Amino acid sequence: MKKSAKELNAVLVGSKSSRNYLVGNIVLGRQAFDPADVTSCCERAEGEVCGRTVTLVKAPGWLRGYTLSNTSELFKTEAVLSVTLCPPGLHGFILVVYAELPFKNEYKNATREHLQHFFGDKVWDHTIVVFSHRGHLGHKTIEDYIAREGAPLQSLLEACGNRYHVLCDDGTDNDEKVKELFEKIDSMVAENGCYEADSTLVQSVESKRKEVDKKAEELRLQSQQQREKLRNLLTEPTPNLRILMVGWVFSCKSASGNNILSAEMFQSGDRTVKALKQSGEVAGREVVIVDTPGWWKFLPVEFTPAILKSEILKGVSLCSPSPNVILLALPLDTSFTDEQRRVTEDNMRLFGQRVWRHVIVLFTFGDALGDKTIEQHIESEGKPLRWLIEKCENRYHVLDNMQAAEGQITDLLQKMEEMVAGNLSFYLSADPETDDPQPEEDKSTENKDENTAKEITEQLSIQWDRSNWEKYHSRSGTNSMGLPPIMSDSKQKSEGSEGEEEQEHRHKDDQFKADFVASEGDAASGLMKRWMALLEREWSRREVAVEPAAWKHIRKDGYDTSEPDSDQMLKSRERVRLWMSSGYWTDPETSTIGEELEEEEIPTEDYRQTVESHSTGD
Repeated sequence: MKKSAKELNAVLVGSKSSRNYLVGNIVLGRQAFDPADVTSCCERAEGEVCGRTVTLVKAPGWLRGYTLSNTSELFKTEAVLSVTLCPPGLHGFILVVYAELPFKNEYKNATREHLQHFFGDKVWDHTIVVFSHRGHLGHKTIEDYIAREGAPLQSLLEACGNRYHVLCDDGTDNDEKVKELFEKIDSMVAENGCYEADSTLVQSVESKRKEVDKKAEELRLQSQQQREKLRNLLTEPTPNLRILMVGWVFSCKSASGNNILSAEMFQSGDRTVKALKQSGEVAGREVVIVDTPGWWKFLPVEFTPAILKSEILKGVSLCSPSPNVILLALPLDTSFTDEQRRVTEDNMRLFGQRVWRHVIVLFTFGDALGDKTIEQHIESEGKPLRWLIEKCENRYHVLDNMQAAEGQITDLLQKMEEMVAGNLSFYLSADPETDDPQPEEDKSTENKDENTAKEITEQLSIQWDRSNWEKYHSRSGTNSMGLPPIMSDSKQKSEGSEGEEEQEHRHKDDQFKADFVASEGDAASGLMKRWMALLEREWSRREVAVEPAAWKHIRKDGYDTSEPDSDQMLKSRERVRLWMSSGYWTDPETSTIGEELEEEEIPTEDYRQTVESHSTGD
């Protein structure tokens, strides 16, 4: 019999949805890791388990389904360096998969992409998959779950040498299960040895972090000195503030407005479609806030419909006589690449070139920073984000909308006052030589881009209609209407068992994307493929946006629920499609499609209210 090691050192990895903290707490037999932690920082915990000294390091979790390019650089740095927090002799990685959520192909791709970037190709020889759940799998075994999820999960397990284990947090004694996990890790080490980190990679990342820390401190001091100079210009102790909120869809604009006013005045948790004005007294100041529709993070400016641009400009007039502060909301839990710089710059041109004199970058999702500073995040992201900060003359602020801390709002108001003291109020100019964001000579290109965007959205509408029609009528058993004329007979769903149907629907999107890319006879197939990929990234953001609210509800009430089901996701995608094809965001209360889906969108009314109250939203 193989003798067990006296120590066991492992790194817990997985997406934010994997609940790797749960596995760590089960193994150590105590609440060693904080369930509420969503930061980009590592956590380390130790304990005596089964006669061993066990050291577990919980690496930060990436956003489920997000590609590596959408993960912030600060997060990547911390994840790579997680191995340095373990004692010498790292036995392996525990990859946690939450078995009460579907495991789609994009989740598999994101997992493989992140782990290989952080720990190299050899990571798979030192990884065991641990399925976590809270006892809500019913009578099904984990093998049933693996079979149901199909190729994406099975291929991930194959990469890990088909090593897997199950831990359940249902209040039962897990001592035997933990012993079994240790035995499996021992067998993995006996076969492949301990994991040896790439010293060159680790040294490079450590060196980069030191450089980032140095630049971050310089930026902090520079910003502080600038604030002190502006503070001396203040002649009015508490000037009235007229704030215009702009930014991406799901950038937390509405929730930030509510936080500033300390009241639920804006609809947080759904897409803002019209400019809305609210006001109140905050710390002795009269504050007016106008929330506006957001633009997409990934899609070019031509995909921002004219009617929404009009609503954004309407927001300027609602800040009568004009806004003296423009807050540009920017989530800091995702990357800000040159792609986002271009999209942001192009959409901000709507206000003219002078707009930057009145902009403060408002970093939302501040809880993701942990013990890191916002300056570290800015410097980690590099040139694109530094460009934006410099464009705003080093004006930025962090807001954690999960907390109602008075201090963070007071500091933000002071930064606004300082900027106002050094500026006149913002105004729109119609002079093309000085401030017109769309000169006359660019009209032909603009019209061409709009026509291209229209053609693309129309084609996407047709394709999604095909996919949606199949899904709805196969799920509901409605076959009397017949197939749409555009759909070939080969697309009809073959008869099979209920389990086969469930798996087919689960991976319907993957099959559709394959069919879409492989289609022939489409003159714009290359361009369509690109837009399709961008749309998928936007939908992935929407899925991630509702997760924090759902999880907060789960932790509060002590029971579990799955991710938004397929009908809910379908409703979300149908809204996006209709909005893009018509120029309007479809309201579920006025849309036939919305009404049809509302009944199955969310399991309970309490859950719906929680999402509406706490979701990151727009």
